[in-house]
Amino acid sequence: MVVQSIDIQSPGVLEKILSQATEILVREYGASHVVFHGSRLFGDPYPDSDIDLLVVKETDREPIERTHDAEDLLRKIGSPVDFDVQVWTPQEVAQGLSEGQTYVSVSFFNGRFLYGKEKEFMAAREVFYNIKHWLKEARRHLEHMELDLRRDYDIGAMDELFQATERYMKAFLMSKGIKVEMVHSLPGLLDQAVKYEPSWESLRETLQVTYDWGRACHYAPRREGEVRIVPTLPEVRDLREKLDPWLKSLDRTLSDSLERQEKSREKRGRISDCDRFFTL
Repeated sequence: MVVQSIDIQSPGVLEKILSQATEILVREYGASHVVFHGSRLFGDPYPDSDIDLLVVKETDREPIERTHDAEDLLRKIGSPVDFDVQVWTPQEVAQGLSEGQTYVSVSFFNGRFLYGKEKEFMAAREVFYNIKHWLKEARRHLEHMELDLRRDYDIGAMDELFQATERYMKAFLMSKGIKVEMVHSLPGLLDQAVKYEPSWESLRETLQVTYDWGRACHYAPRREGEVRIVPTLPEVRDLREKLDPWLKSLDRTLSDSLERQEKSREKRGRISDCDRFFTL
């Protein structure tokens, strides 16, 4: 089935593409699990946003080779948009979940299983909702941003700033008990956050720019001749300066909150141990 790009949103078209992709990945590629995730599942897709799939398969191929193998097979479908396939081994999935790695965690816990059973990897589900891991990821992206700035790599620095901001905002929302999905819209996250921090409304324009530039830098042009408009290095530096005080303040707030929670749990644990001692 070859469909035109305008048909991807038509009822049943995406479902048929997913069904064909799943059959190919299972029968021809040997996948044990196929998970649909990303903007086409959770909302906020561009007209040409790709179809995100996480595939689990026993393999000794390098990650980039796995991606090429799977995506080459899927080209026979004639999808009007590209597939973005990441292939992980069962061991890599288990380790990623246990460490709270955001990509695999969001995909497994909020994605849609097209093949295979979710319960096989549920032992580490609670780790995904551990805010510490989200803060760790956010800081890692900020560190990479600084490295890219020192290398004068504008696209990489902007992408890292975008992803760090997204993770900080999601960590904040998770601290309020909100279930986080794999939606990258910073304005959308702000819509939820201002219910708790109304003053953040003043950041809307800056976050909109961060979102627009971040997506432009995160997604490479898909078609020959397509122009990608990205910020200059001074523009990225200026945006970093605007966001830096807020992100640092948010990091401190969340870290202090986590520390208080841990001390409270430790205190309750000591009291509980004492109670058990006196009841023996």
